[in-house]
Amino acid sequence: MARTKLERSEEEVREFPCYSIEEVAAYIGVPKRTLRNWTTGYYYRTTAHGKRKAPPIIPPADPKHNLLSFYNLAEAQVLAATRERNIPTAKVRRAVEYMREQFGEDRPLLHCIFETAGQHLFLASIAGRKLKHPLDVSRYGQFAFRSVLKKYLSRIERDPNGNPTRIFPLKAGQGRRTKKRIVIHPFLSAGKPSLSQSGIMVEVIWRRKKDGESIKNLAKDFRLRPSEIKAAIQYYAA
Repeated sequence: MARTKLERSEEEVREFPCYSIEEVAAYIGVPKRTLRNWTTGYYYRTTAHGKRKAPPIIPPADPKHNLLSFYNLAEAQVLAATRERNIPTAKVRRAVEYMREQFGEDRPLLHCIFETAGQHLFLASIAGRKLKHPLDVSRYGQFAFRSVLKKYLSRIERDPNGNPTRIFPLKAGQGRRTKKRIVIHPFLSAGKPSLSQSGIMVEVIWRRKKDGESIKNLAKDFRLRPSEIKAAIQYYAA
């Protein structure tokens, strides 16, 4: 009996749990413990109620096995901006919860597009729908990203519905003009980081360099510029 070929839609692939917490933490340059707190929650103590658990800011695609999806990766990339400005997790949580309650949007970090002006953060679009009057959410939890948020959001490409399609990972401390040489695409290189122009998996280049091959030989073999080889090696090594 012939086997039935299973085909998933683009939406299903982007929702599919395929990344570990360790992988995503490495891809976007945040500590594993931080990402684990974002995706599984964490315990804290209160004077009145003792030890309590805060729910996750990012609902994981597979909470049982702590596996994340491409969409989870996009949400984590947005949250990475808060680390660059040292915004406390509690304040991030209050802002996210406010947007969930106000708009009935379960995943505001995924579907909401923000704009900034001075010290204020404005919610401009939800799931591809522009708001007639952008909402200032800065005052809910003192949540101000400033220009750093735009820097991170500019690295996420979206479809007409506002859902992420490609991520050009950016790590804290990198400038806005950092070239988009590395991409994470759910349909390219098994969703692993790859060179955006060629599609060659970053890990493949790094392992061959680790085995002793020179940048010059790798560039010749892959028909790439030495600068692209260096970018792949530096990203993976970091």
